[in-house]
Amino acid sequence: MTGSIEKRGKNSYRLVVFKGYDLDGKSVRHQKTVHCKNKSEAQIELAKFVTQIENGFIIEGSTPTFKEFVEIWERDYALKELAPSTYCRYKGMLETRIIPYFGHLKLDKIRPIDIMHFYNLLEEDTQLQRKKNNHGKNTRKPLSKKTILEHHRLIHAMLHKAVYWQMIVTNPAERVEPPKAPKPQRPCYDEDQTRILVDNLEKLTGKDMKYKVAILLDIFIGARLGELAGLEWSDIDFKNGIICINKSSQYLSEKGVFTKNPKNESSIRDVAIPDFIVSLLQEYKLWYNEQKSIVGDFWHESNRLFVQDDGKPIHPSTISKWFEKFIKQIGLPVINFHGLRHTNATLLIGQQVDVATVSARLGHAQITTTYNFYVHPLKSHDKKAGNVLENLLVSNNVH
Repeated sequence: MTGSIEKRGKNSYRLVVFKGYDLDGKSVRHQKTVHCKNKSEAQIELAKFVTQIENGFIIEGSTPTFKEFVEIWERDYALKELAPSTYCRYKGMLETRIIPYFGHLKLDKIRPIDIMHFYNLLEEDTQLQRKKNNHGKNTRKPLSKKTILEHHRLIHAMLHKAVYWQMIVTNPAERVEPPKAPKPQRPCYDEDQTRILVDNLEKLTGKDMKYKVAILLDIFIGARLGELAGLEWSDIDFKNGIICINKSSQYLSEKGVFTKNPKNESSIRDVAIPDFIVSLLQEYKLWYNEQKSIVGDFWHESNRLFVQDDGKPIHPSTISKWFEKFIKQIGLPVINFHGLRHTNATLLIGQQVDVATVSARLGHAQITTTYNFYVHPLKSHDKKAGNVLENLLVSNNVH
């Protein structure tokens, strides 16, 4: 590796280092301007510059702008590796806020202070490209801490990928304190509320049959909504009482309802079901075949458990919307559909089912996820815990 020094002006020197060749066979040239008292000091700076290049701290070639990098990231990573729904959400974040702020900056010019300022703007005003209403006022509200944290995670991950691809040397987002968002509340039903839900579901007949089965099934298996909507009849082992969860049904406006692989490898799992659910599914299969015969030639064979009236795969949100409407009718506290998954885990752990088993049934990649998000004390166990020390320490004849 060769290097040279060019005097540019008073106390100013240009350092030039050549390393390797490009695809056209031309020498790759690195240069840097430094301010030194004399040429001897410039020689020292040149030695440092050569060392940086040799150790990979100087990236070869021109650095793209953030907007240019987004195109590379989408083409070479996001479109290949991310789930369609995740990619769609990230694309919206990028186009709405992140690119308008960072798009013009070279990747190596993005500083931690730039990212910090961006988060401050999001907290003050969500829309960098402001949209005004008829009175000239901003129609958007500040973003929540949780949403700002999602922006941070995306920016951090993208810049980490840029470092990995040797487009920049360091990730400026690593020097930014992530926004602190409150731990999300995951409401669920306790034992008594779940019994009320089950009792009311069992009374349903007729056109509500598929929703009855969908909700009862999810109470017992704790599947994600997409996993439940993606179940096929071939996934059910009636003889051994096992359901195989191996796919997810999703919806995007530009694609409609489509099937994708589960969230992660651990999401592919066999879940045991009790005899009550086996009998329910057998009854549902008879009802299902009856509906199929009524529709006749207009039936679209999808093999899905939960379908539209013509046999086509059901929109996943159809189940969740029905559920939220139903619990309002029977007077239970309103929780979203994912609350059934939370309910399933909480009740199982409350019945002393070990967390590792619960984690496997839920399809979590790590058992810590089950501990952190799905383990909550039940009222009955809390009362029992409160009585433990009384039984241990207080004499029986004390009133």
